[in-house]
Amino acid sequence: MSVLAKKENLTSSPTSSRRFLITTIGGRYLAFDAEPIQGVLTNEEVSPFRDPVVSGRVYNIVNLTMRLNLPSERLGDGTSTVLLAKDGRHGSVRVEKVHGMLEIQRSHVLPLPAQFRGPEQRWYLGMIPFDRSVALVLNITWVLEDQIQGVISRTDRGGMVPLAAVQGAAESKSQRC
Repeated sequence: MSVLAKKENLTSSPTSSRRFLITTIGGRYLAFDAEPIQGVLTNEEVSPFRDPVVSGRVYNIVNLTMRLNLPSERLGDGTSTVLLAKDGRHGSVRVEKVHGMLEIQRSHVLPLPAQFRGPEQRWYLGMIPFDRSVALVLNITWVLEDQIQGVISRTDRGGMVPLAAVQGAAESKSQRC
């Protein structure tokens, strides 16, 4: 784990500040709260065809580009993989670029504007000023949710999941509601 070596370096301080890892995905700045980050792997440390495994723990890849309907960027040499863990769930997100850690006062995390009234209210927790723009703060609980999109994203990486299996999973999930 070369970009962020140890979890101890990422824990929040007891003061009124918060730390975020600022990344680019689909041409947008997205911020990950530092607390659930387990590490960041470089492109050389991760297979493009398999979920990362670190210390025996599998971090299933979450395709945020697809889930957020962002333009697909070709993931090249600068690609990194962010390892996340929260509430017993583990996942990883491939990002186009890692800009680094940003520590800001809690009061500088801005609420979402009024335009965010659809499902995106669950996707983002707010926004923070970054590089003459804003970085949207991702809701890590939503990122790590078990949803049918996770099955579909694994098929995008080359896995063969029959359509009937995906439909069956969706029907089974809708019957539980």
